[in-house]
Amino acid sequence: EEKKTVQVEVSDENGEVITKGVPFDVVSVDIGSTTRDFNRIPGASQYCISTRPISDLVVRIEKEEELLKERLKNNTVKAAHFVVVGGGPAGIELSLAIRARFNDMLDSNLAITLIDSSDGLLVNESPACRRALESVMSKYNIDVRFSMLVDEITSSHVHVYSSKDQTSREMIPYTHIIWATGAEAHDLSWSLNKQCGLAVSETRGWIQVNSYLQSLSHPYIFAAGDCCEIVNDNEKSPPKAGVYAVRSGPILIENLTRFVGASKCSQELVPYHPQDDFLKLLMCGDGTALGFRFGIPLYGKWVWKLKDHIDVMFMDLFDVAKLPKLDEKKDEYDTAQYDASIERPPPLDSDEAAKLLLRTDDDVDFRRAWDVLRDMMADDKYKYDVLDIARLSLGKQRSEII
Repeated sequence: EEKKTVQVEVSDENGEVITKGVPFDVVSVDIGSTTRDFNRIPGASQYCISTRPISDLVVRIEKEEELLKERLKNNTVKAAHFVVVGGGPAGIELSLAIRARFNDMLDSNLAITLIDSSDGLLVNESPACRRALESVMSKYNIDVRFSMLVDEITSSHVHVYSSKDQTSREMIPYTHIIWATGAEAHDLSWSLNKQCGLAVSETRGWIQVNSYLQSLSHPYIFAAGDCCEIVNDNEKSPPKAGVYAVRSGPILIENLTRFVGASKCSQELVPYHPQDDFLKLLMCGDGTALGFRFGIPLYGKWVWKLKDHIDVMFMDLFDVAKLPKLDEKKDEYDTAQYDASIERPPPLDSDEAAKLLLRTDDDVDFRRAWDVLRDMMADDKYKYDVLDIARLSLGKQRSEII
Protein backbone atom coordinates (compact mmCIF):
# COMPACT_ATOMS: atom_id res chain seq x y z
CA GLU A 1 0.00 0.00 0.00
CA GLU A 2 1.24 3.46 -0.90
CA LYS A 3 2.60 5.42 2.04
CA LYS A 4 0.53 8.49 2.77
CA THR A 5 2.06 11.68 4.16
CA VAL A 6 0.88 15.20 4.84
CA GLN A 7 3.32 18.07 4.39
CA VAL A 8 3.37 20.51 7.29
CA GLU A 9 5.44 23.55 8.16
CA VAL A 10 7.17 23.36 11.55
CA SER A 11 9.94 25.19 13.36
CA ASP A 12 13.24 23.39 13.83
CA GLU A 13 15.54 23.69 16.86
CA ASN A 14 16.92 26.96 15.44
CA GLY A 15 13.49 28.49 14.98
CA GLU A 16 13.66 28.12 11.20
CA VAL A 17 10.48 27.09 9.38
CA ILE A 18 10.95 23.79 7.56
CA THR A 19 8.61 21.46 5.67
CA LYS A 20 8.17 18.01 7.14
CA GLY A 21 6.28 14.97 5.91
CA VAL A 22 4.05 13.36 8.55
CA PRO A 23 2.88 9.80 7.72
CA PHE A 24 -0.76 8.92 8.39
CA ASP A 25 -3.39 6.24 7.92
CA VAL A 26 -6.37 8.58 8.08
CA VAL A 27 -6.57 12.37 8.30
CA SER A 28 -9.38 14.63 9.48
CA VAL A 29 -9.54 18.16 8.08
CA ASP A 30 -11.46 20.31 10.56
CA ILE A 31 -10.21 23.80 9.77
CA GLY A 32 -13.43 25.76 10.09
CA SER A 33 -13.92 28.75 7.82
CA THR A 34 -12.72 32.27 7.30
CA THR A 35 -14.74 35.49 6.97
CA ARG A 36 -16.42 35.95 3.61
CA ASP A 37 -14.99 38.65 1.31
CA PHE A 38 -12.64 39.94 4.00
CA ASN A 39 -9.68 39.78 1.63
CA ARG A 40 -11.65 40.72 -1.49
CA ILE A 41 -13.33 44.01 -0.60
CA PRO A 42 -10.82 46.89 -0.83
CA GLY A 43 -9.96 48.22 2.63
CA ALA A 44 -11.70 45.45 4.60
CA SER A 45 -8.57 43.69 5.86
CA GLN A 46 -6.88 47.05 6.54
CA TYR A 47 -9.60 48.80 8.52
CA CYS A 48 -12.05 46.16 9.79
CA ILE A 49 -12.05 43.93 12.84
CA SER A 50 -12.88 40.44 11.58
CA THR A 51 -14.97 37.98 13.57
CA ARG A 52 -12.60 35.16 12.61
CA PRO A 53 -10.52 33.94 14.28
CA ILE A 54 -12.45 34.63 17.47
CA SER A 55 -9.25 35.02 19.51
CA ASP A 56 -8.18 37.96 17.34
CA LEU A 57 -11.66 39.51 17.60
CA VAL A 58 -11.51 39.49 21.41
CA VAL A 59 -8.01 41.03 21.44
CA ARG A 60 -8.97 43.74 18.96
CA ILE A 61 -12.16 44.69 20.82
CA GLU A 62 -10.28 44.91 24.13
CA LYS A 63 -7.60 47.05 22.50
CA GLU A 64 -10.20 49.42 20.99
CA GLU A 65 -11.92 49.65 24.37
CA GLU A 66 -8.70 50.77 26.08
CA LEU A 67 -7.99 53.31 23.33
CA LEU A 68 -11.51 54.66 23.62
CA LYS A 69 -11.21 55.03 27.38
CA GLU A 70 -7.95 56.92 26.96
CA ARG A 71 -9.39 59.27 24.33
CA LEU A 72 -12.47 59.96 26.45
CA LYS A 73 -10.23 60.75 29.40
CA ASN A 74 -8.20 63.16 27.24
CA ASN A 75 -11.38 64.67 25.76
CA THR A 76 -10.22 63.87 22.23
CA VAL A 77 -13.46 62.03 21.46
CA LYS A 78 -16.98 62.32 22.83
CA ALA A 79 -18.89 59.82 20.69
CA ALA A 80 -18.45 56.69 18.59
CA HIS A 81 -20.14 55.11 15.60
CA PHE A 82 -19.74 51.34 15.26
CA VAL A 83 -20.64 49.79 11.92
CA VAL A 84 -21.18 46.03 11.74
CA VAL A 85 -21.13 44.49 8.26
CA GLY A 86 -23.23 41.33 8.08
CA GLY A 87 -26.80 40.80 9.24
CA GLY A 88 -26.57 37.16 10.30
CA PRO A 89 -26.71 35.91 13.91
CA ALA A 90 -23.07 36.94 14.56
CA GLY A 91 -23.60 40.49 13.30
CA ILE A 92 -26.84 40.86 15.23
CA GLU A 93 -25.35 39.60 18.48
CA LEU A 94 -22.23 41.76 18.07
CA SER A 95 -24.39 44.86 17.55
CA LEU A 96 -26.23 44.17 20.79
CA ALA A 97 -22.98 43.35 22.61
CA ILE A 98 -21.45 46.66 21.48
CA ARG A 99 -24.43 48.56 22.86
CA ALA A 100 -24.04 46.77 26.20
CA ARG A 101 -20.27 47.18 26.39
CA PHE A 102 -19.79 50.78 25.25
CA ASN A 103 -23.05 52.63 25.84
CA ASP A 104 -22.44 53.72 29.45
CA MET A 105 -18.80 54.52 28.76
CA LEU A 106 -19.88 56.93 26.02
CA ASP A 107 -22.80 58.40 27.98
CA SER A 108 -25.15 57.02 25.32
CA ASN A 109 -23.29 58.95 22.59
CA LEU A 110 -23.00 55.72 20.66
CA ALA A 111 -24.45 55.02 17.22
CA ILE A 112 -24.58 51.46 15.87
CA THR A 113 -25.33 50.63 12.25
CA LEU A 114 -25.85 47.07 11.02
CA ILE A 115 -25.42 46.60 7.26
CA ASP A 116 -27.38 43.67 5.81
CA SER A 117 -27.38 42.53 2.18
CA SER A 118 -30.84 40.94 2.34
CA ASP A 119 -34.32 42.44 2.59
CA GLY A 120 -34.68 41.59 6.28
CA LEU A 121 -32.94 40.02 9.24
CA LEU A 122 -33.00 36.21 9.47
CA VAL A 123 -35.50 35.86 6.63
CA ASN A 124 -35.84 32.11 7.15
CA GLU A 125 -37.33 32.51 10.62
CA SER A 126 -41.08 32.69 11.26
CA PRO A 127 -42.90 36.06 11.18
CA ALA A 128 -43.35 35.92 14.97
CA CYS A 129 -39.61 35.38 15.52
CA ARG A 130 -38.69 38.15 13.10
CA ARG A 131 -41.08 40.59 14.77
CA ALA A 132 -39.52 39.73 18.14
CA LEU A 133 -36.06 40.40 16.68
CA GLU A 134 -37.21 43.72 15.22
CA SER A 135 -38.48 44.70 18.66
CA VAL A 136 -35.11 43.89 20.24
CA MET A 137 -33.15 45.82 17.61
CA SER A 138 -35.47 48.81 18.06
CA LYS A 139 -35.25 48.63 21.85
CA TYR A 140 -31.46 48.88 21.73
CA ASN A 141 -31.45 51.48 18.96
CA ILE A 142 -29.61 49.46 16.33
CA ASP A 143 -29.97 51.13 12.91
CA VAL A 144 -30.34 48.32 10.38
CA ARG A 145 -29.68 49.12 6.72
CA PHE A 146 -31.18 46.50 4.42
CA SER A 147 -30.27 45.51 0.85
CA MET A 148 -26.86 47.15 1.12
CA LEU A 149 -23.62 45.78 -0.34
CA VAL A 150 -20.13 47.04 0.52
CA ASP A 151 -17.72 47.77 -2.34
CA GLU A 152 -14.98 49.68 -0.49
CA ILE A 153 -13.86 50.77 2.95
CA THR A 154 -11.69 53.79 3.61
CA SER A 155 -10.23 55.03 6.89
CA SER A 156 -13.41 56.92 7.70
CA HIS A 157 -16.31 55.64 5.57
CA VAL A 158 -17.99 52.48 4.35
CA HIS A 159 -18.92 52.76 0.68
CA VAL A 160 -22.16 50.91 0.01
CA TYR A 161 -24.66 50.52 -2.79
CA SER A 162 -28.18 49.13 -3.01
CA SER A 163 -28.56 45.53 -4.15
CA LYS A 164 -31.74 46.67 -5.89
CA ASP A 165 -30.24 49.68 -7.65
CA GLN A 166 -26.47 49.85 -8.12
CA THR A 167 -26.68 53.54 -8.97
CA SER A 168 -27.93 54.20 -5.43
CA ARG A 169 -24.71 54.72 -3.50
CA GLU A 170 -23.86 56.04 -0.07
CA MET A 171 -20.90 56.65 2.22
CA ILE A 172 -21.52 55.73 5.86
CA PRO A 173 -19.09 57.28 8.37
CA TYR A 174 -17.66 55.18 11.18
CA THR A 175 -15.19 55.24 14.04
CA HIS A 176 -15.04 51.44 14.41
CA ILE A 177 -16.03 48.73 11.96
CA ILE A 178 -16.54 44.98 12.43
CA TRP A 179 -16.68 42.48 9.55
CA ALA A 180 -19.19 39.69 10.29
CA THR A 181 -20.22 38.50 6.85
CA GLY A 182 -20.47 34.77 7.34
CA ALA A 183 -18.37 31.82 6.26
CA GLU A 184 -15.94 31.34 3.38
CA ALA A 185 -13.66 28.39 2.64
CA HIS A 186 -10.00 28.62 3.65
CA ASP A 187 -7.40 28.72 0.89
CA LEU A 188 -6.18 25.33 2.11
CA SER A 189 -9.29 23.67 0.69
CA TRP A 190 -8.57 25.04 -2.77
CA SER A 191 -4.88 24.10 -2.42
CA LEU A 192 -5.73 20.50 -1.56
CA ASN A 193 -8.06 20.40 -4.53
CA LYS A 194 -5.30 21.54 -6.89
CA GLN A 195 -2.50 19.48 -5.32
CA CYS A 196 -4.17 16.11 -4.83
CA GLY A 197 -7.62 16.38 -6.38
CA LEU A 198 -9.55 16.59 -3.12
CA ALA A 199 -13.23 17.02 -4.00
CA VAL A 200 -14.53 20.50 -3.15
CA SER A 201 -17.66 22.36 -4.18
CA GLU A 202 -17.14 24.10 -7.48
CA THR A 203 -17.95 27.68 -6.49
CA ARG A 204 -17.44 27.81 -2.72
CA GLY A 205 -14.52 25.45 -2.07
CA TRP A 206 -16.16 23.42 0.70
CA ILE A 207 -14.65 19.93 1.16
CA GLN A 208 -17.27 17.49 -0.13
CA VAL A 209 -18.03 14.54 2.15
CA ASN A 210 -20.65 11.82 2.35
CA SER A 211 -22.98 11.19 5.28
CA TYR A 212 -20.10 9.46 7.11
CA LEU A 213 -18.08 12.74 6.93
CA GLN A 214 -15.75 10.94 4.52
CA SER A 215 -14.29 12.66 1.44
CA LEU A 216 -16.02 11.84 -1.85
CA SER A 217 -12.64 11.58 -3.59
CA HIS A 218 -10.31 10.23 -0.88
CA PRO A 219 -11.78 7.63 1.52
CA TYR A 220 -8.95 8.15 4.01
CA ILE A 221 -9.76 11.86 4.38
CA PHE A 222 -12.58 13.01 6.68
CA ALA A 223 -13.88 16.51 7.37
CA ALA A 224 -16.43 18.08 9.70
CA GLY A 225 -17.77 21.50 10.66
CA ASP A 226 -17.79 24.67 8.60
CA CYS A 227 -15.09 23.50 6.15
CA CYS A 228 -17.20 20.73 4.63
CA GLU A 229 -20.34 20.23 2.59
CA ILE A 230 -22.31 17.01 3.04
CA VAL A 231 -23.38 15.62 -0.34
CA ASN A 232 -26.42 13.42 0.16
CA ASP A 233 -29.39 12.94 -2.15
CA ASN A 234 -31.75 12.60 0.80
CA GLU A 235 -30.57 15.48 3.01
CA LYS A 236 -29.46 19.04 2.43
CA SER A 237 -26.06 20.00 3.83
CA PRO A 238 -26.59 21.97 7.06
CA PRO A 239 -25.85 25.69 7.31
CA LYS A 240 -22.54 26.95 8.68
CA ALA A 241 -23.35 27.00 12.38
CA GLY A 242 -21.36 25.80 15.36
CA VAL A 243 -24.10 23.49 16.57
CA TYR A 244 -23.59 21.22 13.55
CA ALA A 245 -19.83 21.07 14.03
CA VAL A 246 -20.32 20.16 17.69
CA ARG A 247 -22.93 17.50 16.99
CA SER A 248 -20.91 15.88 14.20
CA GLY A 249 -17.94 15.47 16.58
CA PRO A 250 -19.00 12.19 18.24
CA ILE A 251 -19.77 10.70 14.81
CA LEU A 252 -16.42 11.87 13.43
CA ILE A 253 -14.31 10.31 16.22
CA GLU A 254 -16.26 7.06 15.97
CA ASN A 255 -15.74 6.83 12.20
CA LEU A 256 -12.05 7.69 12.41
CA THR A 257 -11.64 4.93 15.00
CA ARG A 258 -13.54 2.42 12.89
CA PHE A 259 -11.69 3.34 9.69
CA VAL A 260 -8.27 2.50 11.13
CA GLY A 261 -9.56 -0.80 12.49
CA ALA A 262 -9.49 0.14 16.16
CA SER A 263 -13.05 -1.08 16.48
CA LYS A 264 -14.63 -4.48 15.88
CA CYS A 265 -17.09 -2.66 13.61
CA SER A 266 -14.29 -1.24 11.44
CA GLN A 267 -16.17 -1.50 8.14
CA GLU A 268 -19.49 -0.15 9.41
CA LEU A 269 -19.20 3.63 9.49
CA VAL A 270 -21.85 5.63 11.33
CA PRO A 271 -23.91 8.15 9.32
CA TYR A 272 -24.35 11.69 10.60
CA HIS A 273 -27.91 12.98 10.30
CA PRO A 274 -28.00 16.77 10.86
CA GLN A 275 -31.10 17.99 12.62
CA ASP A 276 -33.52 20.05 10.53
CA ASP A 277 -33.44 23.01 12.88
CA PHE A 278 -31.86 23.98 16.17
CA LEU A 279 -32.31 26.24 19.16
CA LYS A 280 -30.96 29.68 18.25
CA LEU A 281 -30.05 31.97 21.15
CA LEU A 282 -29.01 35.61 20.76
CA MET A 283 -27.52 37.47 23.71
CA CYS A 284 -29.06 40.94 24.17
CA GLY A 285 -26.31 42.26 26.45
CA ASP A 286 -28.48 43.19 29.42
CA GLY A 287 -28.87 39.81 31.08
CA THR A 288 -31.63 38.74 28.69
CA ALA A 289 -31.54 36.78 25.46
CA LEU A 290 -33.80 36.14 22.49
CA GLY A 291 -34.31 32.60 21.29
CA PHE A 292 -36.02 30.88 18.38
CA ARG A 293 -37.26 27.29 18.34
CA PHE A 294 -40.03 25.62 16.36
CA GLY A 295 -40.96 29.01 14.92
CA ILE A 296 -41.81 30.66 18.25
CA PRO A 297 -39.80 33.42 19.96
CA LEU A 298 -38.41 32.97 23.46
CA TYR A 299 -37.30 35.98 25.49
CA GLY A 300 -36.17 36.94 28.97
CA LYS A 301 -33.51 36.36 31.59
CA TRP A 302 -34.33 32.66 31.58
CA VAL A 303 -33.29 32.45 27.92
CA TRP A 304 -29.92 34.01 28.77
CA LYS A 305 -29.49 31.58 31.68
CA LEU A 306 -30.23 28.71 29.31
CA LYS A 307 -27.71 29.98 26.77
CA ASP A 308 -25.06 30.35 29.47
CA HIS A 309 -25.82 26.89 30.84
CA ILE A 310 -25.47 25.24 27.41
CA ASP A 311 -22.22 27.10 26.70
CA VAL A 312 -20.73 26.09 30.06
CA MET A 313 -21.77 22.46 29.46
CA PHE A 314 -19.92 22.55 26.16
CA MET A 315 -16.78 24.12 27.60
CA ASP A 316 -16.76 21.48 30.35
CA LEU A 317 -16.10 18.92 27.61
CA PHE A 318 -12.54 20.21 27.42
CA ASP A 319 -11.93 19.01 30.95
CA VAL A 320 -9.78 15.89 30.53
CA ALA A 321 -11.73 14.17 33.28
CA LYS A 322 -14.89 14.48 31.18
CA LEU A 323 -13.58 13.07 27.90
CA PRO A 324 -15.66 10.21 26.44
CA LYS A 325 -14.75 6.78 27.75
CA LEU A 326 -14.40 3.66 25.65
CA ASP A 327 -17.14 1.17 26.42
CA GLU A 328 -15.14 -2.04 26.93
CA LYS A 329 -18.20 -4.17 26.27
CA LYS A 330 -19.12 -2.52 23.00
CA ASP A 331 -15.54 -1.62 21.98
CA GLU A 332 -16.71 1.79 20.77
CA TYR A 333 -17.06 5.35 21.98
CA ASP A 334 -20.32 6.74 23.25
CA THR A 335 -21.64 8.84 20.36
CA ALA A 336 -24.42 10.42 22.42
CA GLN A 337 -24.57 14.19 22.31
CA TYR A 338 -23.05 16.16 25.19
CA ASP A 339 -26.42 17.63 26.15
CA ALA A 340 -28.38 14.40 25.88
CA SER A 341 -30.79 14.17 28.79
CA ILE A 342 -30.87 10.78 30.46
CA GLU A 343 -33.79 11.53 32.76
CA ARG A 344 -36.42 14.27 32.67
CA PRO A 345 -39.53 14.83 34.76
CA PRO A 346 -42.86 13.93 33.12
CA PRO A 347 -43.85 16.43 30.38
CA LEU A 348 -45.98 19.39 31.36
CA ASP A 349 -49.53 19.64 30.09
CA SER A 350 -49.47 21.17 26.57
CA ASP A 351 -51.23 24.34 27.73
CA GLU A 352 -48.83 24.81 30.65
CA ALA A 353 -45.86 24.14 28.41
CA ALA A 354 -46.92 26.76 25.85
CA LYS A 355 -47.50 29.35 28.56
CA LEU A 356 -44.10 28.63 30.12
CA LEU A 357 -42.20 29.10 26.84
CA LEU A 358 -43.90 32.44 26.18
CA ARG A 359 -43.23 33.86 29.64
CA THR A 360 -40.73 36.73 29.88
CA ASP A 361 -40.66 37.28 33.64
CA ASP A 362 -37.60 36.66 35.82
CA ASP A 363 -39.14 33.73 37.70
CA VAL A 364 -39.04 31.22 34.83
CA ASP A 365 -36.98 28.10 35.61
CA PHE A 366 -34.81 27.75 32.49
CA ARG A 367 -34.22 24.06 33.19
CA ARG A 368 -37.94 23.34 33.13
CA ALA A 369 -38.35 25.35 29.93
CA TRP A 370 -35.46 23.43 28.37
CA ASP A 371 -37.15 20.18 29.37
CA VAL A 372 -40.24 21.33 27.49
CA LEU A 373 -38.20 22.03 24.35
CA ARG A 374 -36.55 18.60 24.53
CA ASP A 375 -39.89 16.90 25.18
CA MET A 376 -41.16 18.61 22.02
CA MET A 377 -38.17 17.25 20.08
CA ALA A 378 -38.87 13.74 21.34
CA ASP A 379 -42.62 13.64 20.63
CA ASP A 380 -44.09 15.17 17.46
CA LYS A 381 -47.69 15.06 18.69
CA TYR A 382 -46.75 16.84 21.90
CA LYS A 383 -44.73 19.36 19.89
CA TYR A 384 -47.62 20.23 17.60
CA ASP A 385 -50.07 20.46 20.50
CA VAL A 386 -47.79 22.94 22.30
CA LEU A 387 -47.14 24.92 19.11
CA ASP A 388 -50.85 25.22 18.30
CA ILE A 389 -51.50 26.77 21.71
CA ALA A 390 -48.41 29.01 21.58
CA ARG A 391 -49.22 30.33 18.10
CA LEU A 392 -52.80 31.04 19.09
CA SER A 393 -51.56 32.97 22.12
CA LEU A 394 -49.08 34.96 20.01
CA GLY A 395 -51.81 35.72 17.50
CA LYS A 396 -54.09 37.11 20.22
CA GLN A 397 -51.36 39.24 21.81
CA ARG A 398 -50.28 40.96 18.60
CA SER A 399 -48.02 43.11 20.78
CA GLU A 400 -45.70 40.08 20.78
CA ILE A 401 -43.70 38.89 23.75
CA ILE A 402 -41.21 41.75 24.07
